[in-house]
Amino acid sequence: MNRNSFLAALTVAVMGTGLMIDSARAQEPTLASVAQATIDAAELEVNNARAAIEKGKELIATIPEDSPLMPDVAQVVQAASENWKIAVDSLQGAIDSASKIDGASNDSIAADYALLSKVNAGVAVSGAKVVQIAIAYVEAIATEKTESLDVIRVAMQDALAGSSQVRFNYDRVKTLIAQKYSK
Repeated sequence: MNRNSFLAALTVAVMGTGLMIDSARAQEPTLASVAQATIDAAELEVNNARAAIEKGKELIATIPEDSPLMPDVAQVVQAASENWKIAVDSLQGAIDSASKIDGASNDSIAADYALLSKVNAGVAVSGAKVVQIAIAYVEAIATEKTESLDVIRVAMQDALAGSSQVRFNYDRVKTLIAQKYSK
């Protein structure tokens, strides 16, 4: 009888341990959940940039056409426009890559989709930041707070350089992954 009680207790203990391990695994972040978190952050930045663009449209209308700073505004708006397109396209790329994670045929492919999603989201964030800084520049001109233009110019140059580097890194990651599967 003691032996049966011992075996029953051992069986319950082993099953309980298995449930705890499964429960701990369920709490670990999955590739898809990590990718979704980066997408959520990118969506937030893209939405902030979208709101800044709407504000920027109103602000540009208040700047006199004969303003000596209008060429600067045009240049900044051009950079913002290019980075806006990149941000939107990259966000969609991140979403597309993330949607393929769970359906991947093996863990390596799933990890590559997660990586592509993450770097695409990074490109989207960096592009959205450029847009937001560009609109801050436009706002400074529109509200005649030109004393802050030098600081914003430096921030814009840094953001453009950072965005360029993030895109370069994305291209490298994409190339490496493509080479991995072209063998």
